[in-house]
Amino acid sequence: MGTHRMKKEPELFGPQYVASVNTPIGKLWVESDGKLITRTTFSNPGRGRHAKRPKVLAEAITQLKAYFAGRRKKFDLPLYHVGSAYRRQVWGELENVRQGELITYAQLAERAGGVARSAGAACAVNPLLILVPCHRAVGSSGLLTGYAGGLWRKKWLLEHEGALAKELF
Repeated sequence: MGTHRMKKEPELFGPQYVASVNTPIGKLWVESDGKLITRTTFSNPGRGRHAKRPKVLAEAITQLKAYFAGRRKKFDLPLYHVGSAYRRQVWGELENVRQGELITYAQLAERAGGVARSAGAACAVNPLLILVPCHRAVGSSGLLTGYAGGLWRKKWLLEHEGALAKELF
């Protein structure tokens, strides 16, 4: 499948499908328009159809379960990146950061053509947590700064991926 960026916008008021997966760091909600994964969040979206899952949503749940079980390092799902051209560029750069690696916000900004603060802001509004690995971005000093899912989740994810030694924190 691969990560795809769609030129055509999804239907604004079209059906959204929602599924959840229990993870070691809490319930993760996954949303889809039936063709693309549109959002992942640790907050219940409180909307969407929970009945008959489209194939893409079922595949996302399967891949996320494998990731949390330590059997998957990379996702292969069609993702919908909604945001400015700069934010989409930052998120695209994040997708190039492999599991077990870290990138600073300054490095991310350099690759995306911006400044560290703007790269951090793009990470803060990433609608595709874990699938677009904004948790792999850290401060220039190596500090774990900011994560929409909470810093404790960021720490767990980085330890899970082998980017942080558990005894360091």
